[in-house]
Amino acid sequence: MVKRCSVCNLPESYPDITFNSEGECNYCTAVREHYQYPGFEALKRDIDKILSQSSPDRKYDCVVGLSGGRDSSYLLYYAKEVLHLNVLALSVEHDFMPPQTRQNIKTIVEKLGVDIHYIKNDALNKASRACVRSWAKKPDVAMCATFCTGCRYGLKKLIPEHVKKVGAPLMLIGDSPFEAMDYRVKLLCDGKAETTKNKMIGYAKRLFKNPSYFSSFNSLYYQAQDFVSWENAKGNVIPTRIQPFYYIEWKKDEVLSKIKALGWGYDQSFNSTWRSDCYINMLRQFFYKKALGYNDTDVYYAQLLRDKEIDRSEALKCIQEEGDFSEDAIRTVLKDFYDVDLDDVLRRMKK
Repeated sequence: MVKRCSVCNLPESYPDITFNSEGECNYCTAVREHYQYPGFEALKRDIDKILSQSSPDRKYDCVVGLSGGRDSSYLLYYAKEVLHLNVLALSVEHDFMPPQTRQNIKTIVEKLGVDIHYIKNDALNKASRACVRSWAKKPDVAMCATFCTGCRYGLKKLIPEHVKKVGAPLMLIGDSPFEAMDYRVKLLCDGKAETTKNKMIGYAKRLFKNPSYFSSFNSLYYQAQDFVSWENAKGNVIPTRIQPFYYIEWKKDEVLSKIKALGWGYDQSFNSTWRSDCYINMLRQFFYKKALGYNDTDVYYAQLLRDKEIDRSEALKCIQEEGDFSEDAIRTVLKDFYDVDLDDVLRRMKK
């Protein structure tokens, strides 16, 4: 049996974890304060302040990036039906979107009656293929983070530029306080302090251990974007951003009820409604679980447990049901999108 924290369920294999005599881990003892939501009125006040400072002739109040996933779909609903904003949905298209995700985008904007613009992220299409193929030749769990190379380029460059182009004063983002996955940085830092410098050193060491990464210099350029913050990105347009789920409490049952009424669905091979909008995420979670014994699912529910958003038995059940992916599904994704054989990768991982 895997030993887990008596409070948050994090396993004993998690980086730098220790347990006290009550079985509580050091991550729980370090966080005693629950997250305090400012509330709906504070959210409205901050949005109204931004809108009052913009042109009254604007066509849109805000832009919502619509991935077709659970949280962005609910955010679009919330912006239109609860906040009563004039919203533009923005879809960043790429090759790794499941058919159901594409259908979600089409269905939801039609049901809500909002405009939508589409932009294509070729950086993700090309860079992800190069990174996964390079990684498969010499698997290193810390470098699973490179699978999404090119995605941040879309977030930091393509979306902000489009927000500026349409003249919207505000961009709404669907992040919540419980989605920080610090273990990925810990893996790159090799047990040292989690600084940008140590992260870059760990990353560089791994590049030179696997020279096939150098076969695509475009991919290396987009990987470098992972080390650049929104504010420091050279030549980047920084729109005013608000994260509504940091103001209001996110309730899973309510979220699913609202978006399912709009015709939202998800590819059942993902096992979960969370992050079911991209096949790349499926790959990352599969290999994290294979190599480490845990993945983002464990960390997400651990953070919800610490904030008493869920009880321990329910969280453990969710981890067991949602944290694993079938090898058949992974085999198909690797073959169809990357021309990589899963059995070869698993052999190299064992080696």
